[in-house]
Amino acid sequence: MNQLATMWKLAGPARIPVVFGAVLRLAQSLCLGVAFGAAMSVVIHIVHDTTPSPREVVWIAALCVGSLMAQLCCGWAAARLSWLAAYQAVAHMRLQLLAHLREIPVNSLGKRSRGDIAALLSTDTQLIEDFLSEGLPRLGQALGIPTIVLVAVGMHNPLLALAIALPIVVVIPVMSWSSARLAQLGDRRGATQAGAAARMIDLVAAMPALRVYSTSARTQAWYGAAVEEFRALSVEMVHRLIVPSTAAGLVLMLGIPVVILTGGYSLDTLGADATLVAVVLVVVLNVYQPVQGLLSTNESWQMAQASLRRMLAVLTIEPLPTVAQPNELGKHPHGAAVELEHVSYTYPDGSLGVRDVTLSAAAGETTAIVGASGSGKSTVLNLISRFDDPSSGRVLIDGIDLRTIDPAQRSDLVTVVFQDVHLFPGTIADNIAVGRPDATRDDIIAAATLACADDFIQALPNGYDTILGEDGSGLSGGQRQRLSIARAALKDAPVVLLDEATSALDPVNEAAVQRGLAALQRGRTTIVVAHKLATIAAAHRIIVLDSGRVAESGTHDELIAHNGIYASLWNTLERSSQWRIGEE
Repeated sequence: MNQLATMWKLAGPARIPVVFGAVLRLAQSLCLGVAFGAAMSVVIHIVHDTTPSPREVVWIAALCVGSLMAQLCCGWAAARLSWLAAYQAVAHMRLQLLAHLREIPVNSLGKRSRGDIAALLSTDTQLIEDFLSEGLPRLGQALGIPTIVLVAVGMHNPLLALAIALPIVVVIPVMSWSSARLAQLGDRRGATQAGAAARMIDLVAAMPALRVYSTSARTQAWYGAAVEEFRALSVEMVHRLIVPSTAAGLVLMLGIPVVILTGGYSLDTLGADATLVAVVLVVVLNVYQPVQGLLSTNESWQMAQASLRRMLAVLTIEPLPTVAQPNELGKHPHGAAVELEHVSYTYPDGSLGVRDVTLSAAAGETTAIVGASGSGKSTVLNLISRFDDPSSGRVLIDGIDLRTIDPAQRSDLVTVVFQDVHLFPGTIADNIAVGRPDATRDDIIAAATLACADDFIQALPNGYDTILGEDGSGLSGGQRQRLSIARAALKDAPVVLLDEATSALDPVNEAAVQRGLAALQRGRTTIVVAHKLATIAAAHRIIVLDSGRVAESGTHDELIAHNGIYASLWNTLERSSQWRIGEE
């Protein structure tokens, strides 16, 4: 029931259409049952060799035609409504999942891969769609004919109606048994199916690297193992379903001799109408057939429940807290000061991010953060971006705790230029305007010019209207990075975070990107994470992190004079820059 309530809640505005579709299936089945009843009446007249009055003939004919026409109309409307409602419900679920993913801490998903999340949004929601579009309507369809027949027979012979109902009552525990057996495998099978889909997505994304390193056989085996596990679980599920399915069919088929014996007893002892008994024997199969179809509905529901449980595992992750009333921050034409006060952060797996970090980045100045890999540089940027909240301490912008700033207002304050640039399907202009959709074409061109991107954009066949391939395929790394800088420039946030934006560029592209970054940093509070120390030597302040703590702080000259970690890193850089091929 918990999963049913969850699905009802997640279906959103499609809730009523989903239920109405099932009700229409029930109405379709009831109409067919009425047609059966009318046919039974005709058979009784024929067997008794009685001639119905013209009025009865017209009434029976009209009832048959009307119920069959209504059955066709209800069937058409139910099919249309059930499918459309299922599509709408699942679309609403996917949008809710995506919206929730935007609000939860970035690290809260643990070890889930991109493929796993994609499988959750595709494979799992598809299983829910299957239940809503086919399983639930089938439930309504299974109730109509048995209900009409039982009511009609019960009005003439209650004992015979009880005989028909007995196998249906007995088959319910068999279905419960089937549910228990399915539930044991449903979660495992669903997780394995999602895992196989996730591996496929990851493999497709990594195809260039796989081809370069000739690992096709090994990766094929890696993907094949997931597919084989899914196949094995599917076979096991079939084997587990065979017994309850056969048992349910046997119980229902045994209802026929039960009805025969009860009918015979009614004829001999109670003087029942022989015609009624004969008609019941003819239609009893049509009573049991839709009931047996409920086993498929049960299987569909168990799969949908497993998908809902995986969905809930994400939806129950607490989002980052928001405030009811946003703070009234003033305009920041010259940037905003950023501070970390005794900030510590521990990742969900227990590993240390940073510990008791206190630092400040003055408004309008450039502050660089350096340190060895794993020292906490990216963690600091993530906390300033509020991808997560610190375990303790505070992150402040202009003296205000980030946690008390409205998300939309916070987004206006901070922009990030990532090392790995993600470009969206659409035109180059659309990609630049991601952070400011209302920007004019002149604004977009001005931002691209500032980022040293206008020249290469204008050289493209369609200029700013060029449609980008998947994730910007066809553009070089430097071109992609310059589009990212243009995106940040157009957003015009007072705080700019640069996450190793030039670490993977060749010298030509790096020079162009550095010019764009220099223009972007002007008048803004800039916090730079960089491995290339030469790019941050002119920073107003350099923070050195070591094992998650602030080890040193000062200008380049001050840190060189201090002769500590930074000086050691700088000396290593100096020696490597003098190295030549062939030298030892």
